[in-house]
Amino acid sequence: MIRPARRISRQLHELWRDRHGVSATEFALILPFMLILLIGITELSGAINADRKVSRIANSTTDLVSQAQTLSTDELDDILALGEKILDPYPDDSLKTIISSVTFDEDGEPIVDWSYSNKENPWDVGAAPPVLLPEAISNPLTSIVIAESTYVYTPPFSGLFTEAFPRLAKYTLQDIFYFRPRLTDTVSCSDC
Repeated sequence: MIRPARRISRQLHELWRDRHGVSATEFALILPFMLILLIGITELSGAINADRKVSRIANSTTDLVSQAQTLSTDELDDILALGEKILDPYPDDSLKTIISSVTFDEDGEPIVDWSYSNKENPWDVGAAPPVLLPEAISNPLTSIVIAESTYVYTPPFSGLFTEAFPRLAKYTLQDIFYFRPRLTDTVSCSDC
């Protein structure tokens, strides 16, 4: 009876001292954390890149419109098509950009002169813009050109975690840029 107990004790002691397979065991323990880290970095870098592209779309659109004196809807469509090119390689089906000209009255209150969008309803003409503008730009009897770009970004691995983390399924990215007209007091749109 004593011999089997010693044999088991000796085998356990040898098993404890055996170092074969330690690296594989450590790798198996670390692998899930490394995969989660890799997926997280991919998700975050994709979202940051898409957000930069949305900012670039709003900036470029506003910059191009502010350099004109008068625009037509065909020209505005061409400018909005630029946003789809900037957004590559991301799909542009959820990209929405609104271009508007806003004039400040004698009291510095903003009023929409014209507004255009090829994918959603533009802002109401004659009303205040639906965005908050800083007081520093509301000089009476001046105007600005505003572009508001919105994009719903879907991360590449969103299907893996949507049941556990539904807020990670989609991110709404938005940016607003405004410039003063460069060649005229107010940029006009002939058929908006």
